[in-house]
Amino acid sequence: MKKIICFLILTLGILGCSSEENTRVEGNFEFIIPYTTQITVGGVVGIQDRTFKAGETFSGIDEGDGNVTIRIAEHSVLNDNCPSNTCYQEFLSVPRKYLKLKK
Repeated sequence: MKKIICFLILTLGILGCSSEENTRVEGNFEFIIPYTTQITVGGVVGIQDRTFKAGETFSGIDEGDGNVTIRIAEHSVLNDNCPSNTCYQEFLSVPRKYLKLKK
């Protein structure tokens, strides 16, 4: 019986402790070095290469997983019934090393 109680206490202790906290940071993020990727622009153009220059700022969320999700376009009625040829990309996941949080 003593072993079972010790096992339960140990198990609860391990499950209750977490070495990694969920730190979610929202704000404006500025590119510190150029970043080139493909984005969906919709319509006839479809997919296009886009280079984000150092100094460009976007609102975003850093979930703490090494990437920041930034908003590269505002939502409109064109994006309501996706997928279709009018849809465009609103969000982009960027590696954290290309961005810094603006204060």
